[in-house]
Amino acid sequence: MEKGPVVLWVPAYDRDMSAASHDEEFVAIAVPADVAAALDERVRSGEYATPGDVVRSGLRLLGEEEHMLAEPELDRWLRDVALPIAQATAADPSRSIPADGVRAHFAEKHARRA
Repeated sequence: MEKGPVVLWVPAYDRDMSAASHDEEFVAIAVPADVAAALDERVRSGEYATPGDVVRSGLRLLGEEEHMLAEPELDRWLRDVALPIAQATAADPSRSIPADGVRAHFAEKHARRA
């Protein structure tokens, strides 16, 4: 039987990410049990100090990803350069170089420099 949602009480933070002035200011976040377990594991491993730190880090990364995806130059490059190359390679796999071939090329190049 799957467990119900777990409620996390995360300290509220000001816009500048400094802790709120009153210890009573918290935000309740309901997450599935598996997400709560993943948060706890990050804290237990020492990677983060609190579940709130994990949530803030995830939100920061989400914001960075959204910002990156909103970059018109990146969007243009993906649409006009990367996508046609990927489509051509999918249509004709002989256009691609196997990973072992790439590794061998760079190993040889590195060996020549040594």
